[in-house]
Amino acid sequence: MEKTESKTTQGYGLSRYFLLTMTLSLLGWAFETTFVFVVTHRWTDRGFMTLPFCPIYGCSLVAAYFLVGTPDEGGLLLKKVENPVFRYPLYLLAAFVIPSLAELSVGFFFDKAFGIWLWSYAAQPFNLNGYVCLPISLAWAALIFFFMKFLFPPIKNALGKLPRAFVRIVAITLFIAVAIDLIYNFLLLFS
Repeated sequence: MEKTESKTTQGYGLSRYFLLTMTLSLLGWAFETTFVFVVTHRWTDRGFMTLPFCPIYGCSLVAAYFLVGTPDEGGLLLKKVENPVFRYPLYLLAAFVIPSLAELSVGFFFDKAFGIWLWSYAAQPFNLNGYVCLPISLAWAALIFFFMKFLFPPIKNALGKLPRAFVRIVAITLFIAVAIDLIYNFLLLFS
């Protein structure tokens, strides 16, 4: 924690990163639900959970933040790449790979473990068993680059200014709600 931080900006601990992940999961759910509504003109609840969260979005974006940071600041893997001419293409590559691996692993898990397809790219060109496809992965790369460059920093900073006690209460409450939701939905699979 820097010495210039106020008492309300206590740095980012586990509770704050969980809250950030859930905020991004909510935004991802809203984005996908809206996109599908615009394309199909039908309301479709996107995601496995009953609550309005798609954790694959939040987890992918937080993983991207830990691994490659934002396009302007770089993270663990890009910290030493200071020139944007090199960092931006490497960032786009990471923004292509991270969600593709997330979609591949989550899609494969739900398919093989439960026989459920949460999504299918089987009709798309250059797909890998319907779990991922090149056009969607390229779109994710561009969207993640834009989001992490322009929207992620203010969201992260806003959450960083919330009082620590408030963050802990909200994080614990959300964790319990999400755990109950996941248990409920997994139990539905077996009933």
